[in-house]
Parts: sequence; structure tokens; C-alpha cells
Amino acid sequence: MENELKNMMMSEILQQPEIFERLIKRYIKGGTVETNFPVWFSEVKFIASGSSFNCARLGQKFFENIAKLKTSFEYSSEFNANPKRPVNADVLYFFISQSGETYDTKCALDLASKQGANTFALVNNDNSYIYNNCKFRMNINAGVEKSIAATKSFTGGVLCLWLLALQTAQIRGIDVSSYLKEIDNIKTDIENIINNTENIDAAAEILSGLKSFPVIGYSYNYVIAKEGALKIKETSYIDVNAYPTGEFLHGHTAILNENSVIVELSNNAMGEFERKTLDKIRKDYNPKVISISDADTVNNDTGLNICFKKFDNEIITMLSSVIILQLLALKIAGKLGRNVDKPIGLNKVVGES
Repeated sequence: MENELKNMMMSEILQQPEIFERLIKRYIKGGTVETNFPVWFSEVKFIASGSSFNCARLGQKFFENIAKLKTSFEYSSEFNANPKRPVNADVLYFFISQSGETYDTKCALDLASKQGANTFALVNNDNSYIYNNCKFRMNINAGVEKSIAATKSFTGGVLCLWLLALQTAQIRGIDVSSYLKEIDNIKTDIENIINNTENIDAAAEILSGLKSFPVIGYSYNYVIAKEGALKIKETSYIDVNAYPTGEFLHGHTAILNENSVIVELSNNAMGEFERKTLDKIRKDYNPKVISISDADTVNNDTGLNICFKKFDNEIITMLSSVIILQLLALKIAGKLGRNVDKPIGLNKVVGES
């Protein structure tokens, strides 16, 4: 841990519990979420790139599952590929960028704004192009992120999106009290995840010796798997790809014939379909499974379990899984001697529009 503390990525991972607590105290008052989100739109369209796109994917699920609001999402670069598309006055075009200066997202914002779109910015920099050129805005307030790999700005953005979805649900007459269980304990709970989760080092030792491996997850866990795969790829240069648990059966399992190691995200809320899918993967390929789960007991006779505490709060469970993957990425990179703060050939994608 001492050597890891010398890099900015670890420092920024450790800042996350305090950031979460600050956001909760700022936006939740007496069981009610209070933000400045414009809730009168019939649809939210998320537009982002990289880790911000993974953040958007989680936001899309929050707004659809919690607030019951129609949503869609698109890569910034793909939005730019169709410059003649019409914008809809009933749609809120929601732009996410940690820096607020992401080049392709700036271009997408300009494209939408020229047609009079209603725009919202979620960024970690209020002195930025995207923040200052959207009609509505929210600052993640996670502090300057110096490491190339997004950690605290990603999780801070996820928590902001969850809060915005909760407020939207409240105004639409939906009871969100069940989502707020244990939320006041978020700082202590996440600190315990960072300091007490076992077997991350052992998992990193296995994975650092591979040229590639898959990460699978279901629903929210699939999006988290995508973010985790990106973090490992960015910092360790290993070819890591994420798949939905069910979709992995459709041809993708063939990669286990060459490299029978898999990272699996699951939790106690696992449904019967997901459970049967995982059992089939194990039965057909007998892979070494590195399981990241809050489950008390994981069926993993041929692998390694990274287990963390079960929470009654869905967002704390999600953030715990994300942070474990951040730590795993950091430790894999460390074993390979990589510079996690300045990966070779990578820079924040910013520039003039």
C-alpha cells in the first residue's frame, strides 16, 4: 500500500468516500433529494465518451428504473456522425464530461445547441466549455483529477446521476425511501471496502500474467464491468473486454478455449436466469473464476472470491464494485511496472472545437 500511495490514482481512489458523503449531505435534506434538475422533459438523451459514457449508461438505468422516464444514450462521436438529425424540444440532451473539455462531446454539444436543443452538463469542472455552454448544469465537485484514468470523477458522476433520478422520481410521485436506506453511512461503508476487501492482490497476481481476459456482469453490473475493463486496459495495457452475462453465451465463450480465466461480477440480488447462466459457463468450460460479489457464499470451487459486505442500499453496492475494480486495475498495473498516472500514449481527450 505504501508504494501505491505515491501515485495520484491511489490518492484519488482514497478521496472517494469523502466526496460521496459531501454529495449526500448537500443534496439530501430530511429524506428529500433537492437538486436543480429540470424535470419537465419527456425524455433524457445521454451523450458522452469513454468513462463518461459508462457513467451515462448507469444514469440511463437510474432514470428508467427509478424515475420511470424514457431515456436513450449515444457516444459523442456517433452523435456527431449525423449532423442533420433534428432535435426534439421535449428531450433534454444530457452531456457528461469529467473535464468539461472533451473534444467530441464539445462538438456534439455545439451540434445540438445550434438547433436549439435543451442541454444539461454534468462535469467536474465549472470553468469549462461544456459547463458554461449548457442551459442547465451540475458540478460533480470531486476536485481536480490528475491521473489519466478517471476514478473519483466517475463515481462522483454516478452518484450525481442517481440523485437526479431520485429527485425526478419524487416529483413524479414515486416513493424513493427504499433507495435511501443506509445512505448516511456511505463514507464509512466505502472506507471499509477500500481498507478491508481481501484477495484483490491474489487476483491481480493471476490477471497480470494474462494477455487478455473477459469481465462479465448482468444489468448494472454489466456497465460496471465495462468501466472496470476500461480501467484495467488503460493502466495495464491488457486486452480486457466486458460482456453481459447472458450475451456471453452467444459465441463469446469460445475465448475460454484459449484462456480459461474470467472475472465475474454478481450480487445477492442475482436472479435465477443469471445464476443458471453462470452455472452453464462453469459447467461447459470449467474456467478459473475471479468472482467480485457481495454474496455470502459464491459457487466458486475453481477460482478466487473477492467478497464484500452486503448492503441494503443499491447505490452503495454499485460503488463498492466499481472501487474494487479500480483497486484491482491499480494492483495489476503495479505488478506489471506500469505508470498508472501517465499511461503510454494516453491523454485526456480535450482540444479546440
